[in-house]
Amino acid sequence: MKRATGVLELMDRPVDTPGDLEGNLADIEFANRWLGGIAPIRREVRRAGARTILDVGSGSGDVPHALVRDGRRRGVDLRATCLDHSAQMIAIAQRRTGNDDRLTFVLGKGERLPFADGTFDVVTCSLALHHFEPPAAQALLREMRRVARLTPIVGDLTRSRLAFAATWIWARATTRNRLTRHDAPLSVRRAYDEREALALAREAGWRSPRVEREPFFRMTLVDG
Repeated sequence: MKRATGVLELMDRPVDTPGDLEGNLADIEFANRWLGGIAPIRREVRRAGARTILDVGSGSGDVPHALVRDGRRRGVDLRATCLDHSAQMIAIAQRRTGNDDRLTFVLGKGERLPFADGTFDVVTCSLALHHFEPPAAQALLREMRRVARLTPIVGDLTRSRLAFAATWIWARATTRNRLTRHDAPLSVRRAYDEREALALAREAGWRSPRVEREPFFRMTLVDG
């Protein structure tokens, strides 16, 4: 299945109806919680022993918030900075995460992170890599590697005909949100496969990237 290029998801543009965007983000939160979006990243954060996290493309902030709550349960004072290019997204994230004092919100772009080298233990990115075309994806991964002291961690979909069919069915069976119904199947078509993701990471200067295949047509990309 060839990767779709030159086409944007609805959430890549400003959304005139905030209720539609928040509903779309709630659908993504559901998928992250029950369909393997949070668990692999939490596993890698625990494995790294991270105390400070930058989450790039945070959306509603559900992934970093889940990591912070997991830290509390384990007695770890874990702090997360949530970065997104959209002020609209950040406003929603602040509201949905209850202004947790272990979360900080920053407006910025993943391709030009406004932080010094090695500022954070790990830099995470969930369901955002596929939004970047290869040159921008390389820039994102290069910046994540630069800012991460220990490792960058990327969680995303993998592209296949089966994944596309399953996601199309899921979107129509579980929600009436117009953004989710349009964007979810398109996200699969825009996703990188495991080989492509590894190549992008190597070209971005990752030292020893590896991919782990996850349930529900997902993958996790880490360095080392």
